[in-house]
Amino acid sequence: MSDPREITLSVDYGQKWPLSDIMWFDEHQPDWSTLIDQSLADRLTAWARFFNEHANEETGSLGSEENRRWFDLEGVALLNDLSTALEGIYRVRLNLWF
Repeated sequence: MSDPREITLSVDYGQKWPLSDIMWFDEHQPDWSTLIDQSLADRLTAWARFFNEHANEETGSLGSEENRRWFDLEGVALLNDLSTALEGIYRVRLNLWF
């Protein structure tokens, strides 16, 4: 059996979905409704929305230390929850580039 494909948890300006599959243009598109529950999907979109509402492209800031802390901690929590849900299917890597 081959190693699971890697998926990156990260968000960029304007993205509503913070997983790298939005850039995949092949037959391997995940069916998220069967892989994760709706509450995890909602948290992923909320995390992306938070980034888009608070990230300042010019300053590289999320507006406050509290915002940065929440964003980073929620990113780690999402990584852990996704890794559990997708074990054996995808390897999940978190990229907090911002």
